[in-house]
Formats: sequence, structure tokens, C-alpha cells
Amino acid sequence: MSGFRTVAIVAALVVAAFLLALSDRYYMDVFILTCFYGALAVSWNMMAGLTGLMSLGHALFVGIGAYSVAWGASVQGWPPLVTWPMGVVIAVAAAAVMGMLCFRYGLRGYFFAIATLAFNEVAFFSVSASVALGRSDGLILPTSSEDSVMMLQFFDKWPYGLIIGTVLIATLAIGQYLLTSRTGYYWRALRDNEEAAEALGVNARAYKLRCFMLSAGISAVCGAFYANYVAFVDPRSVLGIDLSIQMLVYSIIGGMALLWGPLLGAVLLVPFSVLLRNISAMQGSEIIAYAVLLVVLALILPQGIAGWLTARWRRRKAAPRPEGFASVAAAEKSA
Repeated sequence: MSGFRTVAIVAALVVAAFLLALSDRYYMDVFILTCFYGALAVSWNMMAGLTGLMSLGHALFVGIGAYSVAWGASVQGWPPLVTWPMGVVIAVAAAAVMGMLCFRYGLRGYFFAIATLAFNEVAFFSVSASVALGRSDGLILPTSSEDSVMMLQFFDKWPYGLIIGTVLIATLAIGQYLLTSRTGYYWRALRDNEEAAEALGVNARAYKLRCFMLSAGISAVCGAFYANYVAFVDPRSVLGIDLSIQMLVYSIIGGMALLWGPLLGAVLLVPFSVLLRNISAMQGSEIIAYAVLLVVLALILPQGIAGWLTARWRRRKAAPRPEGFASVAAAEKSA
């Protein structure tokens, strides 16, 4: 129950942040970006931190979701009720193909990471050369002068904040449910010792494939949201390796051992990166800041900020009480 209590607390904090951001469009934009990257980082960490599948090409699934919406809306005129499920289905199918190929030949660790990066780079250059997908210039979604619920087009930003906030909370709830089920125990067993788990009867290939497909589907939902929110997609923004690295950075800094750790990393780093881009004229300044933070935290807090906070909380609960508290408790019990 403690895990679901944590999800409830995070959901309450997300709602409170949404209400605070209602008064200003700039704050709402920061809230939206934080929830977007937070949901992506949590879905990525389901593979890396909780199952041991380190992916460097996860932007591929974000790009599939985003380009499904952009192509469907700009070329075919399809609404999000069609393009969002289409993007999720294509992303899950792509993850199934990639996973079966990688797991069939026993790729794991660095080799799996390199394989996912290779798939992502193939998609990046293929889209950049595709006339139907706008090449490197990208695709612009058609917009209207008034709000359209069916096309997810709003003049105000708060409806987008409501949507991505719901996606984030749902991602955490799904992750927590799976972690407390047999599937979650199998995932952690595969992360800690895959050979031992297989010796005890765990179907490693099947359970890793499930995790890969689930994470791909959530990432595609986030990509579809991004396309509707920004109304523009190009290969660099949704298929670039920078996006995959951001998921990794948020997870490592926040803490990969906990479901909500990557969200904490996004909460700390997304507003910081937005502020840094506003005050610095140097391109890529946030990447330099991420690199410095990674080096510092690797030396000081290798378990991440969430892991450090959790360990500190457990030590505080386990610490012996002073004699005064013990005597008072004994007196109350005897009375």
C-alpha cells in the first residue's frame, strides 16, 4: 500500500502545481514540459532502472507517436482519436520487432543499448530523407482560429496541462500496479540476475519484451501529445539522440531504483534548463550543465536524489528514540 500512497501523494502534488500554474501561461508551459519529460523518464526507467534494459534509442517511439499525429492531421486530416491510437500501435509493433530481434540473439547491457541507438539513427535519417514526412524541415499541423476539442487545439495552455498531467499520473499508477504484481517481481529479478531468474523458471525473453512494448506505448502517447501541443514536429526534436539522453539524465539524477525518481529529476532539471536557455545565449548550455551535474552526483550521490532521500528517511525512522520518549510511551501503555 505504501507504493500506491506515494503515487497518491505525487498525484496531489501534480494537481497542486497545475492549479498554481493556472495564473500564468509561462508557468503553465513549464508545468507541461515538466510533466512531458517526467512521464517519458518514468516510462524509460521502467526498462532501465527496474528491468535492466538500457535503451539509447527510446526517442524512436516518441517520434513514431509524434509523426503519426503530424502526418495524419496534415496529410489525411485525421483527428487525434485516430492518430493517437495509430501511433501507439505502430510504436508497440516496432518495439515488438526490435525486442524479438535483440532478445532472440541475447543482446543485453551495452550491446542492447547500441542496438536501440542504431534503430533510432536509421529512423532519424530515413525520416530526414522522406518527402512525405517533410524531410528535415518537418511537418506543421493545421491549426484553426478557435478551440477544437476534437482536434485537441486550444488557445489556452491549461487544457494541455490537464492532458499531460493525467498521462503522467496514469503512467505512475500503471508502473506501481505492475511493480507490485508478479510481473514487477520478475522484472526486478531479471535486472539483478537474469541467469538465476531463468533457472527458477522466469521466461526472460517474454517479460523483457512486455516491458519494452509497454514503455514504447507510453512514449508514443507522450510523442502524440507533443505533436498536438507544439503543432510542429521535425526529426531533431522528436527523433534526435538528445531526447534519449535527456530521459537517461533525468533518471540517473533523480534515482533509477525508484519509480518516482526520474520524475524528481525532471522536476528539478526541466525548469532549470528552461531558465538556462532564457539567460544564456550559448547553444547547448543545458547539456553542459547536465554533464556537470552527472559528474558531481556520480561522486556524491551515486544512488540519485530520490535514493538518497529514501535512505535518509529510513535511517531516521530506524534511529532509536530518546529515553524520554520511551518512558512516556511505556507509561501510556501501562495506563
